[in-house]
Amino acid sequence: MLNKALIGIVSALVFLFIQAVISSINTKATYEFSTKKNDTTYETLQIILDDGHASMLINGKCQNENSAYSIRFNGLYLRFQNHYYLLGMEHIGNNNSQLMFNDFFIDSLRSGDAIYISRTPSFCQNSFSEVLLGKRIIK
Repeated sequence: MLNKALIGIVSALVFLFIQAVISSINTKATYEFSTKKNDTTYETLQIILDDGHASMLINGKCQNENSAYSIRFNGLYLRFQNHYYLLGMEHIGNNNSQLMFNDFFIDSLRSGDAIYISRTPSFCQNSFSEVLLGKRIIK
């Protein structure tokens, strides 16, 4: 009896994983999100999703810092409807790289805008919201 239950649970998990992989492979989209608090504090996020490969580029400048920052991410992702789970290498500046896991939600609106929701904190502490409004770029 326990074996049948375990087989059902494992087959459901395998089915969900296969569905996420197929959805990721069929996704081709580019999004741009930006926020600006004042003239000296801003942040832009560009996400490219292409056949299971994800690229993110974050540019910004904090009010209390004199220099701008740039963060690049390259990796693979799984897609469950509008939820994305990324695993890959994050490159901060020229010399720092680290393995990163990130999850976020993107919803495209009828007006052509898109909403980005993430629990990942901003580079500028307490400066920006976790919800960004942007656009889907059609190529």
